[in-house]
Amino acid sequence: ILAQAFILFTRGGGRGSRHTVPEPSWHMMRLSRWAPACIGAGLLMVSHAAKYIIGQQEHAGAFEVNFDEEKQTLDLSKDCYPGKACPPVIVMVGRQVGTIEVSNCHEGVMYTFVNKGDLDAGVVVQHEGGLYGAKGIPQFGVGTCFCYKDSNLMCG
Repeated sequence: ILAQAFILFTRGGGRGSRHTVPEPSWHMMRLSRWAPACIGAGLLMVSHAAKYIIGQQEHAGAFEVNFDEEKQTLDLSKDCYPGKACPPVIVMVGRQVGTIEVSNCHEGVMYTFVNKGDLDAGVVVQHEGGLYGAKGIPQFGVGTCFCYKDSNLMCG
């Protein structure tokens, strides 16, 4: 119906026209009046990206985890806000270096790790022991890992 309405408005149509498009019905005319608004609303909804609250508050979707040179582990079930699991975006701040062993991810979550460290060296994020791959993340870089069944964090 929308295609027919489009043809009517771009080519003319109707009685006495040289085009052979049939006369529009009342329903087509009514639908065609709202079609541009519906299409515009659909395009507007598609153009929005995910947006997160960044910080260390309870409802942050991008949680800032403080690291120092001694902290080499990240427990996704308790290292963020007390009593809550970490959200899907982890912003690593501080003086992290080397390899960060990640544990207790939640099945089906795609985790994004952001290295906003003070040192210009990158870090490596991996499941405990590196059994399921490792992801190198430069300073100010981003890396993703997927949590598969049995809390297996796959980075690669």
